[in-house]
Amino acid sequence: MAQILYRRLVQPSCDHLDQINPDRPAPHDVCDACVAIGSRWVHLRQCLTCGETNCCDSSPNRHATKHHHASGHPIMQTLERGEDWAWCFVDRLTLDVGDDGDWRTIDPFFDAGIEFAREAIAAGQAVPFPAGATERGFPLGVWESTYRGRHRAGTLDPDQAAELEALPGWHW
Repeated sequence: MAQILYRRLVQPSCDHLDQINPDRPAPHDVCDACVAIGSRWVHLRQCLTCGETNCCDSSPNRHATKHHHASGHPIMQTLERGEDWAWCFVDRLTLDVGDDGDWRTIDPFFDAGIEFAREAIAAGQAVPFPAGATERGFPLGVWESTYRGRHRAGTLDPDQAAELEALPGWHW
């Protein structure tokens, strides 16, 4: 299996946050497009530009994606209880709300890697991880190299640096 090298020099960002309308209407508790055709939905999403409520991509009709394609509105927020994230269709990025109430890009590669690193350390692996190391198919060695490189380049998010430094055995 070929090893995929994935390195980012800067944290990705969503270029469409300026299209979020704080005065959009309240979300509905149904997908109106599904109701109109007598269909069902799995989860609901709200367009953060116009406020329209649509069904998710796990639903048979995928009205949120269809709304994006028809309108060009880039960001949909989940309406699921206990979840507070959004998806930018254009930049293909997941967003969440920070403590300050502003939307921010999250880094799922980092988030997955920190969990796999914790599991590997708990299972007895030591940091640094060997080149090419994987944990249940996750490229743990590439992950570590990526974030060490971002630290050297001065582009590592300070919160991410703190999480790495909290790993037992982690040293720059």
